[in-house]
Amino acid sequence: MEKDDDLNKLIGQQLDQFQIIERIGAGGMATVFKAYQPSLERYVAIKVLPTRHAQDPIFFKRFVQEARSIARLAHPNIVHIYNFGEQDIIKYIAMEYVDGGTLKERVKQPLPVRPAIDFVLQAARGLECAHTNGIIHRDVKPANMLVRNNKHLLLTDFGLAKLLEETTNITKTGAQIGTPHYMSPEQSSGHAIDSRTDIYSLGIVLFHCLAGEPPFRADNALSMSVKHI
Repeated sequence: MEKDDDLNKLIGQQLDQFQIIERIGAGGMATVFKAYQPSLERYVAIKVLPTRHAQDPIFFKRFVQEARSIARLAHPNIVHIYNFGEQDIIKYIAMEYVDGGTLKERVKQPLPVRPAIDFVLQAARGLECAHTNGIIHRDVKPANMLVRNNKHLLLTDFGLAKLLEETTNITKTGAQIGTPHYMSPEQSSGHAIDSRTDIYSLGIVLFHCLAGEPPFRADNALSMSVKHI
């Protein structure tokens, strides 16, 4: 499975105790599938690391870090992690399945003030839990906020989270981790960050909710970073 598309071969197959049903998303470091766990009679989301990334020490470290960091958190506004496993060359995380899509899909047009504030307050509560446990999300944006059909919001994709008590090679190399539209000035410039960088990004999310688009536009990531500064 050297190509991301090859992961689609998992559909209809058994991955450990999970029956893979369909692909529901893909990002820079993982492909996400909807699956069914017969033993507990529940649907789950399975995040699978592409083989080329699983064999890359840095990417694999980020992936394992995601499982361990989120598993420490127990909060109604954070997606729950159920399991981390390996089967042959496949490495995956099993997590809570959320059926309503992402906040990104809801903010293509401006939201009314009340629901916009409600979504951001829910995200803030989840971030407060993460920060209390020494975790910075580092990539707060609408695409990383899942929203149930009843408007219950859950933060997800802490794959770029950094534990405050640890110093990783990712930090030492000054790698820019995050999404330029929502990135704080200190993060985009490669400086040390703390929980305030998530708060800044959440403020950008609120602007996006109310305006229907982020506050800044640019042709490339560097130009976008300059606008934030």
